[in-house]
Amino acid sequence: MAVLASGVLGLSGAVAAATPHPLLPPHHPARNYRLISLAKVLGSIDAARASQEGLSPLTFDLTRFELLDVAEQVFVISNLERTTRGLAAAVALTRRLDHVAQVAASRDEDPTDAGHRYWSIWSSAPAAFGQAAYFADFGWMYADGPPPQYIFRNVDCSRAGQSGCWGHRDNILVRPSHPSGTCSSELVAGTGYARRSPDGPSLTEVFETACRGTPLTSVFTWRHAVAYLKIPAAEAGAASSAKRPRPPVA
Repeated sequence: MAVLASGVLGLSGAVAAATPHPLLPPHHPARNYRLISLAKVLGSIDAARASQEGLSPLTFDLTRFELLDVAEQVFVISNLERTTRGLAAAVALTRRLDHVAQVAASRDEDPTDAGHRYWSIWSSAPAAFGQAAYFADFGWMYADGPPPQYIFRNVDCSRAGQSGCWGHRDNILVRPSHPSGTCSSELVAGTGYARRSPDGPSLTEVFETACRGTPLTSVFTWRHAVAYLKIPAAEAGAASSAKRPRPPVA
C-alpha cells in the first residue's frame, strides 16, 4: 500500500537515457527517487527511468491520454512500464476485475480476489494537482523502497529487508507462470479509481492470468490503447496484437 505523505522534493532534471539495463524482479532500484516537481510527475517518471535503468521516456499521445478516464490511464502506464522492459502487456481490462479493483479503491485497500492467483496494488494521490495516474505509477515504481522515503510512503516497507519493499513494483512487473500445463496464458487486469476517499483520490490495479482464447468481457484493450495513443511499435510489446474486442473510447 503506497500512501502519499509529506516530504522533500528533489530538484534534479531528467537524465538522458544511456544503454538500457532494465531492473526486473527480484532486482530493484538502489534507492527511492525524488519527484522533480509536483507539477512534473511524468517528467519525474522519465528521469527515474533514465537515471536508474537507462530507459527512454514513455512515448504516447498526451492529448488523447488525458481524454481517457483515470482507471484506463493507470492500465496504460503500467503496461508501458512492462513493455518497455521487455515484458508482455496485460491484454485487456476485464469487467469482472474492474469491479474487484473499484470496490478496493472505494475502500482504500489493495484488491483481493478469493480463489484466484492475483497481484494487486493500491495508492493514494494528491487531490489538488491532477495527474493521479502519474502519481500512482511514480510511487509504485520509483518510490517503493525502504527509507529514506520522500513524498511517497510504502507502509509495508518501514525498513530495509522487509518483504513489502518494492512489492508494488514487483506486482506491476510480474512474470506469471502458466495457470495450468494445458494452456498458454496471457495477463489480464482490472483498475479502479475513487475520486474521494479518506486518503484522497484512491487508485488500484489487479493482475491475473487467463488461458489465451478464453472468452473475456473486455472493457478496454491494450491493442486499442496502442492504436488510439499512437504508441510506437517498439514500445507496444507483443500483446498489442492480441485479438480482443475493441471497445470505443469516448
